[in-house]
Amino acid sequence: MNVAILVGGKGRRLGGAEKSQIRICGKKIIERLTEEFAEFETVIVCRDEGQKRLFEGHCCVVDSVRNFGPLAGIHSALKHFRRRTVVVACDMPFVKAKVLEKLYAEAEKCDADVLLPVWNDGRLEPLLAVYSPNIIHEIERSFEKNERKILAPVFRSNNVALYDIECLRKIDKNLISFFNVNTREDVERAEKLCLSTDLEERSRI
Repeated sequence: MNVAILVGGKGRRLGGAEKSQIRICGKKIIERLTEEFAEFETVIVCRDEGQKRLFEGHCCVVDSVRNFGPLAGIHSALKHFRRRTVVVACDMPFVKAKVLEKLYAEAEKCDADVLLPVWNDGRLEPLLAVYSPNIIHEIERSFEKNERKILAPVFRSNNVALYDIECLRKIDKNLISFFNVNTREDVERAEKLCLSTDLEERSRI
């Protein structure tokens, strides 16, 4: 299974901090993710060569189009793998490998161009989702139109599958995989979640 971790965001609400380098319970988010995804073929997608130097020792690619946000990262990941890929934003420190496997399996089952997790209120999660190379052409159309919204090329695709996030509670009881870090308050919450999650995991052993 192929996994792409998008690290290009500039963390404006965190004072320009590199989100991937933020430590949660003493460990950088990027370390948490790469360790969790160790059994997968993983690439880190960076915004430029300068950022890429932060991830020496890892397989990395650079955004295909500069300053175009997550769409450029998804495009680069698909160009790199040329196969169906799970995309994960680097501000989601608690993503579980089993969640990725489930989403990927569902995308394979229905041969989806894109599989998007969806909440009960209709909110979508395009940065913890599965993409096929079939969407590359539509992303390139968005580049030409200066159209930056991820969902624009997604909903021009032929086969978009929506996956009910509630179905993931069997493998991620509190859906912690979808927690993301955007502010200092989120970092504080992540610390508390990390401690409670670690305690919960240890109690199962």
